[in-house]
Amino acid sequence: MSEEEEKTILRRSQHSMNSTRKSTIQRPREVNLVVGLGIFTVVAAVLYWTAWFFAPETIQARSPDAQDYQIYVNFEQAFPLADSWLAIAALIGVVGLWKMRAWGFLFGLLAGSAAIFLGLMDLLYDLQHNMFVPFTSQAGTEFVIVLLLLLLGPLQIYLLWRRRRMFMK
Repeated sequence: MSEEEEKTILRRSQHSMNSTRKSTIQRPREVNLVVGLGIFTVVAAVLYWTAWFFAPETIQARSPDAQDYQIYVNFEQAFPLADSWLAIAALIGVVGLWKMRAWGFLFGLLAGSAAIFLGLMDLLYDLQHNMFVPFTSQAGTEFVIVLLLLLLGPLQIYLLWRRRRMFMK
């Protein structure tokens, strides 16, 4: 999409926001995709921590009889606050992007960056502590989480950055 097309979409969305009649704000496909990623992020974080605290055997990559189990639990339990920040930034980003507001763009970028940071922290710990050996279903879950964080965080930033002119004045 050219810069002129982006300006046209932005003008239309600003007009529809100022209009008294109900209308739909036109959002580019990339922005809608980031909204979907944000919703996925919020739901995934809530489900992960619900499972961690209420059904730990379904999500923990170490069994309670493992020698390093307590170290693993202590490490993981340092994450709820940071994961909450990721979920909150994603949620604010979703609302703002849905409304095509600049603060939605900002919080979308913040959420993408938080995902990369959390993915790198998890990956380094997992590699240093051989969390993927043996490769159990729980280790597979951990691997998928790290993979999603490290793929979707940069993807979100990339998609938003391509549309930055729509949000910057």
